[in-house]
Order: sequence, then C-alpha cells, then structure tokens
Amino acid sequence: MFLSDTNLRYLFVIDDIARKKAAVSSMEVAQALGVTKPSVARVLESLMERGLVVKERYGKVYLTDRGAFTARYYHDIVRRIFHSFPEMPFPLTEEQKYGAACAMAAALPVEDYRQRYDRVFGAETDETE
Repeated sequence: MFLSDTNLRYLFVIDDIARKKAAVSSMEVAQALGVTKPSVARVLESLMERGLVVKERYGKVYLTDRGAFTARYYHDIVRRIFHSFPEMPFPLTEEQKYGAACAMAAALPVEDYRQRYDRVFGAETDETE
C-alpha cells in the first residue's frame, strides 16, 4: 500500500488521539497538525479510500483494524529511522528529522508490510497500491 509521508503523519495523529479516546474529530486532527479542516478532509478522503479510517456523517473519525495495524507498523519504522538518523553537515531540528524519517518510511518497499498484514488479516486485496 502506497502512503505518502503526509498520509503517515495524519494516520499517526489519528492513532495517537484514538489511543486516548475512541472518536476523533477532524478539528482535533487539524489542531494537532496545525492545518486547516479542508486539508484534513482531503487527506481523510485518501485514508478512507485505502480502508484505513472511516468517517461518520457528523465528522467522527475512527481507525479501522487495517488503519491501526498500518499506523503502528509505520510508526515503528519511523521511530527506528529517527533514532538512527545520521549526523548531517548542517543542523536539523527534531521536527525536520521526524519529517525526513516519515519521508523515508513512505519511500520504502511495501513487501514487508504486505507480508505482515497478510499474516494478521489474510491476503490483502487492495487495488490502490
């Protein structure tokens, strides 16, 4: 499944909020990321197309089982990349390193993800790859 670094950031925020309470609002996501509600709506549409989240009519967002699995899988990868980030010849903020780690995770091949997902949920039939 192809996910952009933006998709990953949104998925991580939804997962973080959902760990504290079941229902997540678009406004909470927007505030956490410092973006507008229309930006959240666009990315949520993309995440819904991939079966990672569902959104109720009145705006509550929930991770699907696939979404929770995907968020945790990629969060672990981003954490590993972030903590082993090489020294650069110029200074990087923590936020810049995190952004680069998300971009790297998004660019990795998806074979390992597919194998792990299939072991947990059965063969993946997603056509949005």
